[in-house]
Amino acid sequence: MSWTNSKPVWDTFVGLLSPGPGEKILDVGAGKGAVAAGVYEASKGGEVYAVDPSEKQVNRMKKAFPAVRASVAGAEKLPFADSDFDKAYTTMALHHFTDLDKALGEIARVLKHGGTFVVLEVEPHSMLGRMFTFFGRLGGEHMNIMSEDQLLSKLSAQGGFGESRLVKLGARYLIQLKRN
Repeated sequence: MSWTNSKPVWDTFVGLLSPGPGEKILDVGAGKGAVAAGVYEASKGGEVYAVDPSEKQVNRMKKAFPAVRASVAGAEKLPFADSDFDKAYTTMALHHFTDLDKALGEIARVLKHGGTFVVLEVEPHSMLGRMFTFFGRLGGEHMNIMSEDQLLSKLSAQGGFGESRLVKLGARYLIQLKRN
């Protein structure tokens, strides 16, 4: 079951992101675009942009969710101007980023000062986290699944983010941060 089908996780995610009308929001590692479409709907008039490194995924997203402004890009090199977005998020994708420090720097760069960044990730020691690691590596994927403490430490050291809030959701966790 997809995490987006879990009402408590979805409600907590949307509550932390708090998308609103007139806001410009970025989904980094959007996959098929279902989360971006849900955020667009929840924003009631916001602009939602989505990037994914897979051209195939982006083409699917554009067809399925035309209101989402989708483009091909990796998290490590975002095709947007500095301070372009009010909010940004990544859901169940951070562990795929090949250069996490560079990706976090790029997200901080495109996010306005005081903007919100929300991360949804899987706890590495949970059964779900072990499954992700096993099947990802079996498929030859780069996998870097971190605990919430490891990720908070990395985000703090990166310097672009401060003031955080952590919500544990069983095998997953959400972190809400503010851009310095």
